[in-house]
Amino acid sequence: MQTDLEKLDHQIEIRERLEHQDALLAIGAIIDTKHGRALFRYLFKNLEVGTLPERFLEGNILHEKLGFLRAGNSIYQLACQAASDTTAQITASIEREKYEDLIQRYNIEHQLNANSRNRDTD
Repeated sequence: MQTDLEKLDHQIEIRERLEHQDALLAIGAIIDTKHGRALFRYLFKNLEVGTLPERFLEGNILHEKLGFLRAGNSIYQLACQAASDTTAQITASIEREKYEDLIQRYNIEHQLNANSRNRDTD
């Protein structure tokens, strides 16, 4: 036979599961809209989802950075549970944008270096 504390713990556990499920349903409904995708894209980018802390961070700075990254990753995990396909599309578009920016930066630097070499040989 369950004690009163066990019954209470069970009721709390059920309530927390329902709240979690309701939150996932709400996130899924939001993220599948144009404005929701824009919101989660912004959150993922600005909370640096999918990035690691810079090398050689130590002590409090490292702990602060990890805490910051943990918040973004928690939001990301909820979004994945709620709407994995949409979340994957958002993160893929962010990564594509990063690589396009890197390629563009490389091309500009390469062109600047080539122009500099041409001036030096003239």
